[in-house]
Amino acid sequence: MKKMSISLVFFITSMLLVNAQSGGMNLSLDSAKIVALRYNKTLAKQGLSIADANQTLWQTIAQGLPQAKATYNYQDAMGAEITLDMGIPGMEPSTIPIDPTNNLQLQVSQLLFSGNYWVGLKVSKIAKEMSVLAYKKTELDITKQVADSYYAILVAEETRSILQESLINLEQLLKNTETMVMVGVVESTSADQLSVQVASMKNSLSKVNQQIELAYNMLRLQLGLGAEAPLSLTEKLTNLVDEEAIAYLMLEPFNIHQNINIQLINKNLDLSKKQVAMAKTNFLPTVAGFYSYTHKLTTTSFDMTPNNMIGINASMPLFTSFSNCSKVKQAKIKYRSASIDKENLLDQLSIQEKQLRFNLKSANESYKIQKKNIEVSNRVFKNISTKYEQGAASALDIVNAHNNLLTAQSNYISSVMELLNAQSALNNLLGKK
Repeated sequence: MKKMSISLVFFITSMLLVNAQSGGMNLSLDSAKIVALRYNKTLAKQGLSIADANQTLWQTIAQGLPQAKATYNYQDAMGAEITLDMGIPGMEPSTIPIDPTNNLQLQVSQLLFSGNYWVGLKVSKIAKEMSVLAYKKTELDITKQVADSYYAILVAEETRSILQESLINLEQLLKNTETMVMVGVVESTSADQLSVQVASMKNSLSKVNQQIELAYNMLRLQLGLGAEAPLSLTEKLTNLVDEEAIAYLMLEPFNIHQNINIQLINKNLDLSKKQVAMAKTNFLPTVAGFYSYTHKLTTTSFDMTPNNMIGINASMPLFTSFSNCSKVKQAKIKYRSASIDKENLLDQLSIQEKQLRFNLKSANESYKIQKKNIEVSNRVFKNISTKYEQGAASALDIVNAHNNLLTAQSNYISSVMELLNAQSALNNLLGKK
């Protein structure tokens, strides 16, 4: 099943890229998240951190495995000689020339005991686990960012649609009003008021178009796409509001110890604890064994050094002017600091959970209210428009009704955006992509 899931994700992302190269990428919210998890550059860089941690772990492991090295040595005393005087009367001192030496040495060593090594190995393993957790946290953050950008685009496009429809209606009203001014039914000030409203609407529409382009560029960046990559969204803003899913989310329990931030800080606490142990190992000896073989290519006539050598090197600190004691105390201070960070984070997450659930509940209630409000505002505007055409309402009445409708529509869209963002934030806290 896992292989099938991976194959399905690969197939989806491949098809999306084919569509992008052939003239555009059409993305649902879920497919946008899949593309981001595959091609987001921040996530790719975080993945390299895992590879780097793997290499660091292997380097640490390798320090405790057998080591071998070859050394070549050539020495020439430049014609120097050794004079031997035995001190015997009548015996002349003898001289021995120092011939050039030419050696090839092979040495194999093995670490036998080192407290620093074993603790360092555990530290490297924890560092690797932290890099994996950091990658998962980045995944959660990226999917939330993609969702937020996706919502922002849909909100801006929905706003544009409303403004375009309102502009068409206002332009038609302005045209009708200008006709009524020509026949003397209404005063020219009515046409002037509507003309200002039309100009203001066009300016708002221009600003929204700029916001849409900016939001698309932000989404492209999160998806790992180029600035000119064709992109379109297949979801509709209101279709993303699932009240049943929201109700279920409100009841979903929060296991604080499964939160990715808590898992990260737990690993950081483990790391600080190992740092204390590592500081203590500075008081312990380090023992290593070795064997060396020296092949003497050329040597002096009085060379007495053996070809084979085996031995043990042991070192232990005796007095460091209390430097090691200070390191232990410093490591303990950092461990206590990490413990306080964890307690603080637990408190913060508990408060954040309550706040996010409250935000979601409040946003859901606001959404329902604004949904009803927009229906009422639509009926009022249509009623005033009919009266205006019949001469029973003034241009100021129609402008006010139109502004009230725009406010209601804007509040409704904002409530949808607020609801989706609140849902996204709670999902992120619960560790759901």
